[in-house]
Amino acid sequence: MKNLLVSLILLTSVLGYTRAQNETTTVPAQNVIVSVPSEEAQIKTSTACDFVPVTHWSLGIKGGTNYFRVNPVGMKRADLFHLMAGATLEYTFNPLVGLGLEYEYNPYGHSYQLNSTQTGNLEGLTHDVLMYGSVNLANLLLPYRTNFWSKMNIYGDAGVGVGFYQFKLTDANQNLIIDSRNYGDGVPETMMAKLGLNLEFNVSKSIALGGEVQYRYYDRANLGGYEMSKGNSEALSATIGLRLKFGANGDKQHARNISMCEYYPKQAPVIVNKIVKDNTIETINRLNALEIENDSINKRNQRLSDEMKAIKSLSNKPATVIVQNNDALTDKIQKLENDLKELSAKNKGVVNASFDNIEFELGSAKLTSNSYSTLDRIAEVLVRNPGWAKLNVSGHTDSSGSAKFNQKLSKNRANSVKIYLLEKNVPATSISVSGYGEDKPIASNNTNEGRQKNRRVEFQISK
Repeated sequence: MKNLLVSLILLTSVLGYTRAQNETTTVPAQNVIVSVPSEEAQIKTSTACDFVPVTHWSLGIKGGTNYFRVNPVGMKRADLFHLMAGATLEYTFNPLVGLGLEYEYNPYGHSYQLNSTQTGNLEGLTHDVLMYGSVNLANLLLPYRTNFWSKMNIYGDAGVGVGFYQFKLTDANQNLIIDSRNYGDGVPETMMAKLGLNLEFNVSKSIALGGEVQYRYYDRANLGGYEMSKGNSEALSATIGLRLKFGANGDKQHARNISMCEYYPKQAPVIVNKIVKDNTIETINRLNALEIENDSINKRNQRLSDEMKAIKSLSNKPATVIVQNNDALTDKIQKLENDLKELSAKNKGVVNASFDNIEFELGSAKLTSNSYSTLDRIAEVLVRNPGWAKLNVSGHTDSSGSAKFNQKLSKNRANSVKIYLLEKNVPATSISVSGYGEDKPIASNNTNEGRQKNRRVEFQISK
């Protein structure tokens, strides 16, 4: 098996590795030259994005110019361009999609010449109201955006609605030929649809500047007073605008400001690519080291399996043990409230509290449902006793896994607790987070009970 693996490594190195630096060594016993390359290892680590709470509503205002295709056609192309304005109100569900309501004021009109003898003037406008959906193409194509692209968004919009239009057609002597308001209820309407492309640059968390081009199709062939010879009336528009994003302050970002990675954070894997060449003693030693590393991984997996069995066994605990655990939690919550009252009375000092029953999914920063009641009670105590100024939430893990992974995991777990407390009205500006990984154990990591105690969340509260 080793010979086969060595052969595969040699073949891969010949095809893909052309920059190795070789050393030449003489083996006296056989009087042959063996090429021993220097080892090259490439380690790629991808940092997981931190989850941030988001807001969703935004208001946009815009202005620019439009170009209508109606009949009768204009005498000069420049007469077909008109200033227009509009506004949007949008709810952005996540960094990828949103749903909005749009209004546009679109005037149109021009001087025309129907034939060699008939000339005149067209005046018209539409009030367009429609529902649209938007897709952030930047997040669709680049879910891990950084630097300039972290501030630039490209949206594709599509929607349908109603255009309330009116027009007046006069001849060269200003005599009325047709006035749409003389028909029906005076304000006729038409179904319409739009397609748009919008570029936005985030100036700040709550303000963005943008530019947009739109195509509009009206289900009406006579917006100019005469039937179109082919198709229906259409319009193009180009605008610039300003978007205000509500609630984007403090720790909160707007859903239009962040990437998909930040909205759906995942712990990124560590990928190690090792490149070796030639069938040498060093190569064999490296392979032996890989086998030892695999044995270590297998032992870690076995330890995780034992922990899962221990977790499942909790459901078989007697009711008296569960009652005792609830009583212990109640005592901790009561002590926390008493300490906060004493802190408020003294106007200085520090309160420390530790909870090992704030639980997370295995290897993840996602809170389990069993943790909600504990965090609800902690939040109630913090809100009910406002005489404190600062709260630091620190996460701790056991020694399973690498130290680097555990440090990152502990901070992400502390951040999840912070977000939960924010949703329960604990002031955002008062909370900070820390992650200590496996560095501060309070029990042995050699037993399930000890590892359970080390997987904890601690609160340090001060004036």
